[in-house]
Amino acid sequence: MQIAICDDTNADAEKIRFSLMDIADDLEMKYFSTGAKLIESIQKGNLYSIIFQDIYLENENGMDIARTVKELSPDSQIIFCTTSLDHAIDAFKVQAVDYLVKPCEEADIVKAFARVSLRINSQYSVPIVLNAGKEIHVFHPEKVIKVESDRHYTVIYQNRNKERVHINYSDVAGLFGDKFIELRRGLLVNPNHIEKISGAIVSLSDGSTYTLPKAKKDSVTAKYIEYMTM
Repeated sequence: MQIAICDDTNADAEKIRFSLMDIADDLEMKYFSTGAKLIESIQKGNLYSIIFQDIYLENENGMDIARTVKELSPDSQIIFCTTSLDHAIDAFKVQAVDYLVKPCEEADIVKAFARVSLRINSQYSVPIVLNAGKEIHVFHPEKVIKVESDRHYTVIYQNRNKERVHINYSDVAGLFGDKFIELRRGLLVNPNHIEKISGAIVSLSDGSTYTLPKAKKDSVTAKYIEYMTM
């Protein structure tokens, strides 16, 4: 597993590295003193499963760095590790999976890593195979943004494309349902692609927004909070 640590304070970065060095044999950790260097590395094709990101960097804003990282590498999981709680709410807008406040205890770093690792392992589940007459369609749940009913078809949206499959929505929903959240009848979304919930408005990573029915608002919010804190 590739891990990036982006912090302009070497001692703080070293504490993260030291805390994780004996956790698993397959961890490869890279240290970046600036967000620009981290972004450059990703642009060159280096993908990191987990990124420990400081917010207060010299001449840089870690929140802006995180937004760019998610655009370049949507599957990277970001753990903010910074000196203030001021940006805790904003962290969820860039789909951060945890938020640690310095000085971080070793136990907190390990706990955050374990929680995110569990999420990564659960996301990369068995592919879903749909048999639609003479056509076989294979989908990886972690890459699917949403699943929507369209009469006798089901439309499955992925990062940059969508497929309209001639199969009943109810059959497809039964396969995706456990890990996805139903916003309304005929629409399931991947909680990892929810960028924010503001009142009754849900915004997804593909730019689409949906208004929750009054009867769904509380249950959807509760399921999303459960997902974010598991």
